[in-house]
Amino acid sequence: MGEYIMKNWFYIALSFLLLTGTFQSCKKDKDDDGLEALEEQLRQKDALIKQLEEEKNSLDNTNKQLDETNKKLDELIKKLQGDNPSGEGEEDVQDTSAVIVPTGNTFENPGWKSVATAGNYAYTMTVVFELPAELQSKASANDLMAAFVGDECRGVGKAIDGKFLLSVIGTGEETDNVTFRYWNAENHYLYEYLVSVPFSSDRIYGVVDNPKKFVCKQL
Repeated sequence: MGEYIMKNWFYIALSFLLLTGTFQSCKKDKDDDGLEALEEQLRQKDALIKQLEEEKNSLDNTNKQLDETNKKLDELIKKLQGDNPSGEGEEDVQDTSAVIVPTGNTFENPGWKSVATAGNYAYTMTVVFELPAELQSKASANDLMAAFVGDECRGVGKAIDGKFLLSVIGTGEETDNVTFRYWNAENHYLYEYLVSVPFSSDRIYGVVDNPKKFVCKQL
């Protein structure tokens, strides 16, 4: 009888040890799975942080390039107008590269029409412009260029062999300079010449063989 009881206790103890070992093994497997899941989350987090840092660096580089472009534009405008706001002597800077500032703004055909030449507008000056290379690739016969004194249109020209010939009319007593705008029919962009030119009767501002480069900004 004593041997039977001891044998039963032996089997009970053995079963307990086996069950305890199995439980610990299962617990260990679950712990390992949880650890792997946590490590995978950490790897994904590190990858996301790296991606965000790369995008930030790319954005910083873009902003830096934009700042440099704006700085060059400001320097050019100062060179063209700062030392001589009246516009005299602008012929000295016509070799400067064109400045095109993309804004994304588009404009429908402005339908510019010059005021009538009769009455006070008895004087004229001739202007010949050539578009810069950046604009020539988009130019067409439907493009328009116009001259203004204040808000008043004083002359409209169309392209002839890539050049614009304008006859600008005036009273001969203008106090405001002449400004010039160009409308591109293909992309509907509007540009303005960076230099305002004093009106002078019979003045010739550019000729067909040596036109003025239309150094401009996009509006």
